[in-house]
Amino acid sequence: SGAASRTGVARVDVPIGTQHVGLAAEDRQFYEHGRFSPAGIGRAVWNNVSGGSLQGGSTITQQYAKNAFLTQERSFSRKAQELLLAVKLETSVSKDQILEDYLNTIYFGRGAYGIQVASQQYFGKDVADLTLSESAALASIIRSPGNYDPADKENVARLKGRMQYVLDGMVEKGWITQAQADDAKYPTFKKPKPANKFQGTNGYLLDAVVRELATKD
Repeated sequence: SGAASRTGVARVDVPIGTQHVGLAAEDRQFYEHGRFSPAGIGRAVWNNVSGGSLQGGSTITQQYAKNAFLTQERSFSRKAQELLLAVKLETSVSKDQILEDYLNTIYFGRGAYGIQVASQQYFGKDVADLTLSESAALASIIRSPGNYDPADKENVARLKGRMQYVLDGMVEKGWITQAQADDAKYPTFKKPKPANKFQGTNGYLLDAVVRELATKD
C-alpha cells in the first residue's frame, strides 16, 4: 500500500514463545550456530556461479544485516556483503540484541515493520497478548508477505502449510509439546486497513543502525 509504520519493542517484552516462533520459522539454530549458515551460503554461491536461481538460506543475523544496511538487490556481491556484515555484527553485538533488532525491523506486509505493529495490523492487539497460533501466523508471513497475507484467499492454504511447518519446528526444538501444536488453530485476522504514508514511523531502524555502527571502530 506504500504505507510504513514502525514501533519498537524490547525483546524482554516479546513473550519467549513468540520469540521461539520467529526462530522456528526463520533460523532454528540461531543461538547455536556461528555467524552464518554454511549450507545456506554454499547453496547461494553455487546457484550464482551455475546460473540458477538465487536462494535464501540466510540466518536471522544475515537477514537483519541486509534489511538494516543493504539494498534488496539479489546478487552474489550483495550476498557477500551481507555475510561480511553478519560477521561484524556477531562479533560486536549480542545475539539477544540482534534478535530484538530483527523483530523490530523485519517487514510483515500491510506497511508494518516490526512485530508490534504487525500484531496490531493483523490482530488488533499488542505483541504481549498474541496466542501461539497468532504468533505462528506472523512468523510464517515473514517469508513472503505478499504470498502469505490471508486477506487474499488464494494465500490461505499456503499460510496454513507454513504455519504447520513452524509449529512442527517448535515441537522438534522442544519449545512446545505436540499437544500444544495440535491445539493451535488457524486464527482470525483483521481485514487490512489503509494507513497514511509513514504513519507511526519512529525511526527504530535508523536508531538500530546508529547504535550498531557506534560499536564498531
